[in-house]
Amino acid sequence: MPSIRGRVAATTGDALTGRKFKIIPPRGAVLTLLAAGVTATDDIGLSINDRELVAQGTDINIEVSADVLDWDRDIILDSEVVVPGGELFLPVTVTTEMQFLLIIKYL
Repeated sequence: MPSIRGRVAATTGDALTGRKFKIIPPRGAVLTLLAAGVTATDDIGLSINDRELVAQGTDINIEVSADVLDWDRDIILDSEVVVPGGELFLPVTVTTEMQFLLIIKYL
């Protein structure tokens, strides 16, 4: 089961640019997403192709510290979304820093 863990220090339209596993094969996948930031205005979104999975602007937990993501407090999607094949996009707005973990379970 592949995953993408990242640290984002600037607002971007796609925090997955240039990363492995950005393309989901045609059979699809189940996604899990965790994210935490430093500032109350930090937010995140997640989409595949033109289908929005997490609305851009979704607020995240702001208690990120010591490079730790906590399953109980930082979970945004918990293996609930089955997505078709396509290209993932993870837009983020961040003032200081955000960390995320995207877990992909291929079907």
